[in-house]
Amino acid sequence: MGSGRMVGPGAAGRGPAQEAVAAALERAAAVAHLNAFITLDAEGAGAEPARHDRRGGGARRWCLAVKDNVHVAGLPNTAGTPALAGFVPAADAPVVAALRAAGAIVLGKTNMHELALGVTSGNPTFGAVGNAADPALFAGGSSGGTAAAVASGIVDAGLGTDTGGSVGIPAALNGIYGLRPSAGRYPSAGVTPLSVTRDTPGPMARTLDRLTALDAFVTGRTGAAPPPDRTLRLGLPRHVFTEDLEAPVRAAWEAAVDRLGTARTVWVPVDTGHLVEYDARAGMHLVLGEFAAAFDRYLAGHRVGRSTAEVVDAAADPTVAELLGAAALPTGPAYAGPAALRGAVAERRALQAAYAELFAVNGVDAILAPTVPVCARPLHRNEESLPLNGRDVPTFPTLIRNTSPSATAGLPSVTVPLPVEGSPPVGLQLVGPRGGDRVLLAVAARIDALLRRGEAGGARP
Repeated sequence: MGSGRMVGPGAAGRGPAQEAVAAALERAAAVAHLNAFITLDAEGAGAEPARHDRRGGGARRWCLAVKDNVHVAGLPNTAGTPALAGFVPAADAPVVAALRAAGAIVLGKTNMHELALGVTSGNPTFGAVGNAADPALFAGGSSGGTAAAVASGIVDAGLGTDTGGSVGIPAALNGIYGLRPSAGRYPSAGVTPLSVTRDTPGPMARTLDRLTALDAFVTGRTGAAPPPDRTLRLGLPRHVFTEDLEAPVRAAWEAAVDRLGTARTVWVPVDTGHLVEYDARAGMHLVLGEFAAAFDRYLAGHRVGRSTAEVVDAAADPTVAELLGAAALPTGPAYAGPAALRGAVAERRALQAAYAELFAVNGVDAILAPTVPVCARPLHRNEESLPLNGRDVPTFPTLIRNTSPSATAGLPSVTVPLPVEGSPPVGLQLVGPRGGDRVLLAVAARIDALLRRGEAGGARP
């Protein structure tokens, strides 16, 4: 929030909703060094609860942070990039409207990795986002500002977007809960696009109960849980997802595996290497193949007054500008033409079939793995690479390694914080079958309870 804009002076009041907003604004000021917000709407957030308090509905109001690529009526929607700084949508995105109807008061728009194409939220225009657990570390991305705002206690809940891990990664690195819903389950209108196939809004919260409630607010769906006395079958990856982990991540993961080996859970080893291979042939090719057309439609449909070329040319992050610029030019090296895009779509279908077979053959309720193979790293270090187990590895593919395959397949995933001692936060990712979001949330609740109680388990597989 440090370099963000504050709209209006804000005000405290006597009603419960006004008090909640005043407390949120005070907390935002106390942790302004995290740079979580691009726009903090003190005036709008203060006026809205006053109306509800007068009608007696203030007790049901709660504060929400919205990533700055999801439309909020009357607030700038920069998508973290200079050329869109003046774009102010006239209407809420449907997902925001649904949360407002459920009592949300939008406190402001949160900082993010430029155009949502990155995993650190080191934004050259609006400043880097600090981690709520340790401001000297990066928050992860691309929804880093939302994660920091939620984890630091500014707001009750947050809304991000996820293309290949942009909800799960910052949720894990900040020690909170996050949900990437099944593809198409949340409305995507009013969201600045990268890939129409892979993009989705997704909620974050400090408790799993609230995360589950947020999902119900957006979708209107409740229920659907495995019987409480049924043993859970948990997929334990044999390949990639549980390999080459940073030491604190490995320690937290191995402790979780031991703790979950109880009479109510059984580990089922599953082969997962082929999932990563399918994703390598589909994931980024979908983004590069879909970006230009999707962005053209978005800019024209919302009458932004900018072209895709103008937005990309003005991008402040050179990596983002180079990648998206080349993707949008038919002569560029990153351009994914029609044939490449058709190939990526075919690989995605094969990936979806592989996941469906894995769930069906093994009968698992969820596939578990660390959300991110590393912990958050220093905020201002070289973001192109980071050290891992004695060598330098590229930052972007390393951080999305465990989140991207299920995201490309359009499957739901939930990130749960693991108990840690003396290290930055570590997240546990649960992936479920497509459309099984409510069951997956219920499975996550049972696993979370086991982890929090620290029940000792049986033998590891």
